[in-house]
Amino acid sequence: MTLNTGEKILKKIYIISAVIFALLVLILGVFGILLVGSSFGSGNIALIDLNGPISSQTTQAGIFSEYEPNVDDYIGWIEDAAEDSGTEAIVIKINSPGGEVIASEKLARSIKSASEKKVVVAYIETMGASAAYQAASSADYIVAERQSLVGNIGVRLETIHYYGLMEKLGVNVTTIKSGEYKDIGSPTRPMTEEEQKMLESIVDESYCEFISWVAENRNMTINETLQVAEGKIYSGIQAEKVGLVDMTGTEDDAIDIAAKMANISDPNVYRYETQSSGILGINLNDMSYALGYGIGKGLSQTSLEDSVRSYQMYY
Repeated sequence: MTLNTGEKILKKIYIISAVIFALLVLILGVFGILLVGSSFGSGNIALIDLNGPISSQTTQAGIFSEYEPNVDDYIGWIEDAAEDSGTEAIVIKINSPGGEVIASEKLARSIKSASEKKVVVAYIETMGASAAYQAASSADYIVAERQSLVGNIGVRLETIHYYGLMEKLGVNVTTIKSGEYKDIGSPTRPMTEEEQKMLESIVDESYCEFISWVAENRNMTINETLQVAEGKIYSGIQAEKVGLVDMTGTEDDAIDIAAKMANISDPNVYRYETQSSGILGINLNDMSYALGYGIGKGLSQTSLEDSVRSYQMYY
């Protein structure tokens, strides 16, 4: 099958675009190496930013957005800092409302393990709530901004029900299941009292684990921890009074505390952060894949319609 004039022109455009793109990647690659190289240095105090919800999900960077680290990234940074012979202390800067139970427990265990090798100080800047507070409680010392939000120790499980709306719309659902409880929590029917009790037992179990973790790591009794838990939220000032943080202060205070605890006379801070040195928040690897994939798909098409469809599918 021969290509018509329009398709030939389109193919030439793809080839020219590919060449231009390759040159652009080469130039940005050299520039990116300089940027990345300058953003990572050596020092005796590692600063790790813990931002946003704690999740095991992976979020890829886009043209207008940055890559968001997941719990495995944070754990990797913490383990790297803990094993680095030149690192004497770790400061974890927290701006997080909490997150997934399993991801949070993994993170808390990682911080606890690191604290057995190096001094670990948690610094709560804007918010260290729920799972993020569990992470903070695993550190040797907690510094919080005076008006930060701290605590919210608790567990919640949510289910959405829309069977009432379905009834109004005349929509019916037939569920074929192998066991009585296989569709527990289904949004298409009311939850039975027995099912609700089953889920409540799981929530209560997780809550007890959370309470026990905080009590052990903050040197509090179970009763003392229960009194400040129940999902209560505190300012940094209030959190210090009830024993959830050691002091109120700034990031510099947290670094000073870490230096003193680790007997560091000349603190030198280096930061672990996402390597996003590309254009508009996308790093070079992601940009190379995204544009390369689009161009590659375009070259394999034989019509303008299919080519446009491939770009729409990717974006």
